[in-house]
Formats: sequence, C-alpha cells, structure tokens
Amino acid sequence: MQANLILKRISLISVLLFLTACGYRLVPVDLLPPVNGSQPGMGSGGTSWGDGAFSSNGERIYFSATNSAGEYIQYSGGPQTGMMMGGSLSCASCHGPTGRGGIHTMHMDVMDAPDIRYSTLTSEEEEHGGEHGEYDLDSFRLAVIGGTHPDGKALNRDMPRWRMSDQDLADLFEFLKTLP
Repeated sequence: MQANLILKRISLISVLLFLTACGYRLVPVDLLPPVNGSQPGMGSGGTSWGDGAFSSNGERIYFSATNSAGEYIQYSGGPQTGMMMGGSLSCASCHGPTGRGGIHTMHMDVMDAPDIRYSTLTSEEEEHGGEHGEYDLDSFRLAVIGGTHPDGKALNRDMPRWRMSDQDLADLFEFLKTLP
C-alpha cells in the first residue's frame, strides 16, 4: 500500500515536471503576483530560464514567449489550452527546439507543426505566392500575426496569432535565420 502511494506521487511529480519543461503554466499567468514590476508570474527576469539563458531577444521569444523586457507575448487561437488551466505556448512548444516541427500531441490534439527554419520558409515561399523565394519580414508578419501564407491561404488552425511589437517580430525572424 505504501509503495503504491509513493509510485502515484512520483508519477504525479513526473507529469508536473514534464508539463513545466514543455512551457505549460498550471496556474493562469494573470493569477500570479508580479515580481519586481515584471509581467505576472514571470519573475524578475521575465522567465524562469534564468539570466544569460538566451543569446538574443529572438531566441528568448522563441523558447519562452517573453521578450527581453520580461513581457509575455500574448496570442489568440492555437491549440486549445483550456485543458491545461490556461497554460501558455511558445514557438518551441510546437516547432521544437530546432524549429523542425513534426507530428505531436498537445492538449489531446494531434498536430503537424511545420518546419519553420529560414531555409524551409524560403523554399515554401515559392509554393505560396512568393516571386523569388525570399521569405522576408512582411511574409513572416503575415504568418505569425495574421495567420496566412503570402498567397493569402490561411495557416492551420493550430497556429496561434501572436500579438507582438515590430521589434520583437524582427528579432524572432532573425533568430529563425540562425537555426541550422
């Protein structure tokens, strides 16, 4: 009986650690108190990753959905997060640490996240109305903020529509160019 209880507790702790590592918050971010004037729940550095964890603002946005000012990047749509009590997403949640995407299950929804490395985006530009295959910041803005390909075709419903500043968008775009 005692061993069974210990196994249940270990299982619960393992699940919670996995969800945390995937970027989920088990408490809605606006219910957490601000620390040192930062965004609620994000700590004084804006992320729990720690100081110096990111080499650029774009990398920070990609992995944590927070910018270098510690502001949480808001979004609408995307995978249903209600099952995780308001959990949050980052680009890496779906596209993975290398930007290569893939098929995975999130919130009981099977999704196929595309490869979003710059080299892949450039080749896809030709498929979706690009003249020279040059995926530029305007094309990126259409996808990330507007949810459309350059030809106007809507992206998959699983793609969140992010609300971020022009500078944060440009920094994120520059980071994607560094992914091999």
